[in-house]
Amino acid sequence: MRFNVKIKLPSGKERRVQELSNKDYLTIIKFAENKDYEGLNLFFEDIILDPDLNIFDRLYILIYIRMLFVDDMLVISNDERQIDVSLVTLLNTLESNYKDLETVFEENGIKVVLDLPSLSFFSKVDDLLIGSIKSVTIGNKTLNFYELSKEEQSDILDNLPSSIFHNTKQFIKTISTDLLNVTIVDENKSLGVERLDIDVIGNGVIQFISNIFSTDLDQFYNMMYIFLNTVTPGSDRFFKMSPVESRILMNHHNKKIKEENDRLAKQQRENN
Repeated sequence: MRFNVKIKLPSGKERRVQELSNKDYLTIIKFAENKDYEGLNLFFEDIILDPDLNIFDRLYILIYIRMLFVDDMLVISNDERQIDVSLVTLLNTLESNYKDLETVFEENGIKVVLDLPSLSFFSKVDDLLIGSIKSVTIGNKTLNFYELSKEEQSDILDNLPSSIFHNTKQFIKTISTDLLNVTIVDENKSLGVERLDIDVIGNGVIQFISNIFSTDLDQFYNMMYIFLNTVTPGSDRFFKMSPVESRILMNHHNKKIKEENDRLAKQQRENN
């Protein structure tokens, strides 16, 4: 079993997530490099995200993983100025901003429960509307929407009263007002820093996640080359490590090389 950590999410749910490996990280970097937000989201859903997690929990868990297994600081460049953002502080902000917006209504004997969308990327507005339906109860049977296939969801929606869609659209409008933005960087006019927000109810979430995981591919491949040829030659250990682990070991390796070079230089001076 791979190392994993338990994360308590803003909604109160708990999840255990496996350590992010360099193999996983390289795949994430490639998606980010190509700005393939749909592919990146599908990859996260494959290795990390469960179908029942709402968009706020998804944002939280992906930032948490970035903090724990890559780096706990985020450096934002803005007009030749670098701003350091603590991901710990950002996670605390998300926790304090979370609101339970679950809404229940009934139409023609059908009970519908709406909540924050259980997705982190959508290609059309209908996906956002469907993702906001948590469950539908008809008679004594309750269907959890996130457990159904796309075809099953479509069949159920085709047989629901049209007023349900009106209520769902109104719900989306309401939560867009209440949870439109999460502030990453506060405005500071004296330093020339503009306010930076994430649009939670929108594809701003996956775009932000793509940005914070993005890194220079050439630098990553360079570190991988050095690691595989000098630190652990003949081993695939690099791909099983987390990014933060490999960086720590690389720093120790560089320190050892520097100490050895300094020793040889000193010895050469003494011999001369």
